[in-house]
Amino acid sequence: MKTRILFLSLFLFILSGTLLSQHLGAYSDYMDQFYIFDKGTSKKFEDLRVQSYMIGGENVLYINNAGHLKMYYQGNITLLERGGITSKNYFAKDHLSGYNIFEKLKVVYKGEIIELSSRCSIYEAQDSLVAFYDLNEESLRVFYKGAIQDIESGMLGSPISKWKSGDNIVAYISSRTNDFKIWYRGDVQVIIKNVEETLFRVGKDIVAYVDPLDESFKAFYKGEIYELNDFAPESFRMGDMFVAFVDHMGEFKIFENGEVKIISTITPEGYMAEDYSLAYIEDGRFWVWHNNQAIEIEAWVPTTYKLDWNTIAYLDNSQRIWVVQNGERKYLSNELVNTFEIYRDLIQMNVKVNRNIIYYQEKFYEGESFFK
Repeated sequence: MKTRILFLSLFLFILSGTLLSQHLGAYSDYMDQFYIFDKGTSKKFEDLRVQSYMIGGENVLYINNAGHLKMYYQGNITLLERGGITSKNYFAKDHLSGYNIFEKLKVVYKGEIIELSSRCSIYEAQDSLVAFYDLNEESLRVFYKGAIQDIESGMLGSPISKWKSGDNIVAYISSRTNDFKIWYRGDVQVIIKNVEETLFRVGKDIVAYVDPLDESFKAFYKGEIYELNDFAPESFRMGDMFVAFVDHMGEFKIFENGEVKIISTITPEGYMAEDYSLAYIEDGRFWVWHNNQAIEIEAWVPTTYKLDWNTIAYLDNSQRIWVVQNGERKYLSNELVNTFEIYRDLIQMNVKVNRNIIYYQEKFYEGESFFK
């Protein structure tokens, strides 16, 4: 194990947990016809170029050429709205999708369309919840696991001065009481009373924040509060069940599973967290961290790399694509890749001559035919 993890390297750490396999993709071909990929099969659904689309874990939402919002779910297309939708006011996440039209907030959950509020302009959508302020009820609410719950009622005027949400958690400062509060698993806890301002960020099962009383760095993790450092961090990033941070001395650390660990004594110039993955660059090398081991992937840093869930993909200097999963690097394809996207653990590539290839469950698919 490296005791000194170099800076310009990319670090990827995988948290334990069960992830569902992603089976959906979407793309337009060279004629701008729109296809949806589902479990190994591509099918055309639009002859004209779509305005935009978003790929969730259970469905695909898209705005067609005429401006109508449609949904693909379990092999069928449903018209959700005729016009009035832009790419900024609909979403598709791991376990739910939805949209906001003329202040009506609607969510699609397990194929069912549910209206959350008839008057809502402020909301945040995450993989498993939607937090929103209902103007009619003057309440901060959350949709989680198929039900709407009140977080705080009786709010007048500006409902909340600051708020953020994660996959299963909401943190906010109430404008009514100025208390810093956290909603988690159906309960609201007051973390700090009478707070005008504090720095906080949210991930799955975790909220990291600076306590304004003494400038210490703390984390609310699975219902408990942990002291991470006596001083505020230089920076910090959130993932699912972890927070990575650079402390006041410049050391790069991570808090996960209830413990603070030193990643490196060298200050990174940049790092990012996404879902179950944390990445940083050091010393001109590309690394992954897996099972408490630093694994060198490349002796250089790719100009294009992306990560999602427990997958990282990047292009080498010849525009070929490589993938790292569970600490192992694989050369994915001889194709010259123009662009690529990762949707959870499904990789979608646009390759030379404007062809679309999808890597799904260790197989390649091109259009409706198998390609390997």
